[in-house]
Amino acid sequence: MENQRDQELILKYIDRSANPEEVNEVEHRLTAEPEFRKMHSEYNQLPLGIRYHAMADKLDQLRTLETALPAVAPESGVTRLIQYWKPLAAAAALILAVTFILLYNRSESTADLFARNFEPYPNVFEPTQRGDDVTDKRASAFAMYEQANYEGAAAVFRELLAEKQEPEILLLLGNANLVLNRNEEAKNNFLTLIRDFDGLDEQAKWFLSLCYLKSGEREKAKLIWEELGDPKITYSDKAKRLLKEVK
Repeated sequence: MENQRDQELILKYIDRSANPEEVNEVEHRLTAEPEFRKMHSEYNQLPLGIRYHAMADKLDQLRTLETALPAVAPESGVTRLIQYWKPLAAAAALILAVTFILLYNRSESTADLFARNFEPYPNVFEPTQRGDDVTDKRASAFAMYEQANYEGAAAVFRELLAEKQEPEILLLLGNANLVLNRNEEAKNNFLTLIRDFDGLDEQAKWFLSLCYLKSGEREKAKLIWEELGDPKITYSDKAKRLLKEVK
């Protein structure tokens, strides 16, 4: 449910006034909590209006302050403040307009782009059927992944990989690590998958590009999107769209 703390946290994050701990919390929850991600999307434009109106209020306060100040006698040698009203008002209006334009046109944040484009890869390899025995370690790992228990799935996937490197497990472990904000481990999972196996290259490259996006390595991500832009590739449309959106 929406609560005041979540609202304030999201607004601070969008307004870029959140501290590092708050940023980490928001980015984790954007990935892990659909309701929080929805709230973030709804509030994404709110700071724009808040800032705009706040600056407009300050301009009104300047006008009120100027009219309340006593006039200074010309013979004192000090110029009356009212003589500067027009240039001050013009400067304030210019700042207001420029700030509004910059805020309105600011590029979408890395976290926003990642949250909008990342969806954990489904377990199409060993889907769990009702009545299946999930006491087996391997089956339990896939079952936990399907149930969005990514922490538990990741732990067992690591054990399985220590016994034998398998492409499908590398792919799902990389996805679980992305959800859990273990970006470097996720990169290693996808790089290993690309280097050592052939069957899941497209998927591995797509999620590797999202790792780069999440860590702010946009140029590396763009190189992969250019490669995935081939119309024959499943991720072609997404890759082309991100190339246009990421500056």
